[in-house]
Parts: sequence; C-alpha cells; structure tokens
Amino acid sequence: MHHTSAARVAGAYLCCLIVVLAASCPSSRSYELESKDDIMHHCRHFMEKHLGNGEPHPHSKGCKFVRQANVAEICHEFTEADRAKIELWKWVKITRRCGNPLAVGHNCAGYVVQPPANRLM
Repeated sequence: MHHTSAARVAGAYLCCLIVVLAASCPSSRSYELESKDDIMHHCRHFMEKHLGNGEPHPHSKGCKFVRQANVAEICHEFTEADRAKIELWKWVKITRRCGNPLAVGHNCAGYVVQPPANRLM
C-alpha cells in the first residue's frame, strides 16, 4: 500500500510540473508571429513590392532572424495585408540567401516554391 501512495504522489507531482512548464513556455504561435514581425521589419527592403531586388547579407540581423525561424510556419502567418505589401518569391529568395530555405514545392501563402533559377540540370 505504501508503494501505491508514493506512486500517486510522484504522479501528481509530475502532472503539476508538466502543467507549470506548459504554462510558462511562450506559445509557438506567438513566437512565430514575433519572428515574422522581426523578419518583416529587418528584411522589408528586400521583400516589399516596387523596391529593389537586393538580398540581405548572410550575417545581417535579418538573416539571423530568418535562420532562427520556422520559415514554413511563417508562410502560414502572412496576412492578406502582408501579402499585399510583399512579393512571396522574394521571401523565398531571402530564406535561401540566409541559409534556411523553404522546400521546393512548399505552398507558402499561395505561392508554390520553385527550384532556384540557377540550378543546373
């Protein structure tokens, strides 16, 4: 009987610990929104429509955010307002330049990622 009580106490403790840890961790969605906002801020000159087609330097702050981000999930976070301001093909180019590329064929907010143009057959 003593072992059963100890097991129940240990089980209750673990359940409480899981609840506390889950409550203290930021949600994935809020983290992705924050990442998207950081990327939109630091890479806007490379993604916006009607602006130059430059690329961020791989060691830039913008690329740092891109490397740390779940870029596929950020595609789901782009709003209609975001899509009205940016070119999604430029976002794909940025992910490649920064070393965290979207997969070829991935549907990013309605844009299907194509193979890089300079790819040799």
